[in-house]
Amino acid sequence: MMYMRILLIVLVCLGNKLNAQCVSKTVSLGNFKSVSGKVIKDCIISYSTIGKLNEAKSNVVLFPTWITGKSKEMCYEIVPLFMDTSGFYIVVVDAFGNGISSSPSNNVSFPQIAIRDMVNSQYELLTKHLRINHVKVLMGASMGGFQVLEWLVSYPDFADNAVSILGTPKLSSYDLMLWKIEADLLSMPAADKKSKELAMRLAWNVFLLNSFTPSYWLRSAKHEDVDSITRQIDILEMKPEDFLCQVNAVVTQDIYKSSGRTIDDMKGYIKAKTLIIVSKSDHLVNPQNSIELAKAIGATVLELDNDCGHAGVSCEQPLVKETVTRFLRQ
Repeated sequence: MMYMRILLIVLVCLGNKLNAQCVSKTVSLGNFKSVSGKVIKDCIISYSTIGKLNEAKSNVVLFPTWITGKSKEMCYEIVPLFMDTSGFYIVVVDAFGNGISSSPSNNVSFPQIAIRDMVNSQYELLTKHLRINHVKVLMGASMGGFQVLEWLVSYPDFADNAVSILGTPKLSSYDLMLWKIEADLLSMPAADKKSKELAMRLAWNVFLLNSFTPSYWLRSAKHEDVDSITRQIDILEMKPEDFLCQVNAVVTQDIYKSSGRTIDDMKGYIKAKTLIIVSKSDHLVNPQNSIELAKAIGATVLELDNDCGHAGVSCEQPLVKETVTRFLRQ
């Protein structure tokens, strides 16, 4: 069942590793204040970079991690699948709650957070620690795409270009029901380790089932494979409390609420040239709200039409990379 490794982070499609060096670092943000007013004490944020920063600092790509994603894995295995990395300095940031940057599993004072908190921490990392005050590209997939869209309303002058892949400005009602079911499973009272592991496995399997379409599973998984597929949680390397933290952050996604603006305000407010990539068959993050935002701001849109659901980019990876590369060269 090695093919299940491909399903690990929703859309993972492993390719040849980048031949450049991936450098990983961690910095301290001190006491970080969340949008709820609660403080993350001794807050840390980790990131990995590939490429070389030019003298003008004009070649920066910020790439936030998706749910459960780790920057060190993504900078080697994932980023080159989405874009031509030549000439760019790519900063892949570990989002809060992934177990590497500050998370419930490594910080006892960690409160519930929103996507805006992930974005604010990345802004602080770039401006205060890396001395980068503007980026060429914001790019992210899935929860990374959520962060890209939140970036556009949180710091609208910060980027020249933005690429949101399988993200959304706001969850649909269907999405909200699904993600809240996962959160409820992870929140079940469970004092012992075995119960927590069971809750994590159930929540992940709800996530996994909805990452693809029924027709995809019908043609890709044999009846006798089902038990082994639903026991693949051991490869995730994610603590239940961390997964719950990021799931709850996804539930909060609403760039209209966080910015205090309507969709009609966005055309004049969002400054970056934007590419939005969605999957028509996405059962995990419904594409409609992204399509409506794209129309409102005049963004370029790529609608993937396959039965791979939220993992649709893995089924059409060459097209996605070609589209992103062409968009950034325009």
